[in-house]
Amino acid sequence: MATINFRISDELKNELQFIAQEKEIKVSRLVREIITEYIEEYYSEEDDIICLSNEENRIVLELPNNYNNFL
Repeated sequence: MATINFRISDELKNELQFIAQEKEIKVSRLVREIITEYIEEYYSEEDDIICLSNEENRIVLELPNNYNNFL
């Protein structure tokens, strides 16, 4: 297993903490679930899977449609 560090705004951090608390899980688990779901959806839409290990990859996670519903 690997560790990934990244920066987000305080507002997004608070939102992640709120969602994790509602689901009764840790923020790290929530982030893993979000990333896993995104990658699974990404590859389910593609015909071929190509992994290039020596290239930089950038993943942009889109906010869910109901992002502001729990505020």
